[in-house]
Amino acid sequence: MPRPAERSPTKSPALLVLPGWDDDGRRQFDALQSQLAPSGWLCRRADIPDAGWPADQRARITRDQALQRVLEDYMNLAAVRGVARSRLALLGFSFGAYMATFLAAAKPARLLVLRSPALYPDSDWNTPKEQLDAQELRAYRSGPLGPEHNRALWCCSQFTGDVLLVDSGQDETIPPQLIASYAGAFRRVRSLTRYTLADADHALTQPAWQREYHNVLVEWLNARMREA
Repeated sequence: MPRPAERSPTKSPALLVLPGWDDDGRRQFDALQSQLAPSGWLCRRADIPDAGWPADQRARITRDQALQRVLEDYMNLAAVRGVARSRLALLGFSFGAYMATFLAAAKPARLLVLRSPALYPDSDWNTPKEQLDAQELRAYRSGPLGPEHNRALWCCSQFTGDVLLVDSGQDETIPPQLIASYAGAFRRVRSLTRYTLADADHALTQPAWQREYHNVLVEWLNARMREA
């Protein structure tokens, strides 16, 4: 009597975390990794400029160079044995969320999490990021924008997976209008979930805000993967 075919083991879900430009949240990453590990998640933190980088190195990095780095990080994670690209999630915060939109358009990703995503004009792409005018950025982010106005938003309009969009109610860096522009750009997604951390600031400087965010994030990630 022939033996039944053995079922191949389910490959692990994987999460690539893209930090913010001034992000010093490695302890936050470690805490998130600990919460996801029991569900079999493999987590990696992208090697793009953050608060831990030497100032002279950060001062030279352009958006194009940062994108090349996250593309390499993605390929390294996707190449890990036991990881399936169909079960790969991207999580970005602020500048990292902006980078995540381009990565999601270039490479397969099942889930996309954007927390307080930043946005930059398409011009001066190869200018070092720290040389961009802060006042001009604030004005740009405060107006209504769509996929026809910005390449990152166009990338959002092409994404077809599940999205979690998180913002802070007391964000001093990212205005509510920019969050609305991002939400409106996701026109083809399987689902869009929005969550506001009502009392939180941009960097989630209070442990209670970090815990609230991580609890929402972990529940959402695990629920979406159970549906996959």
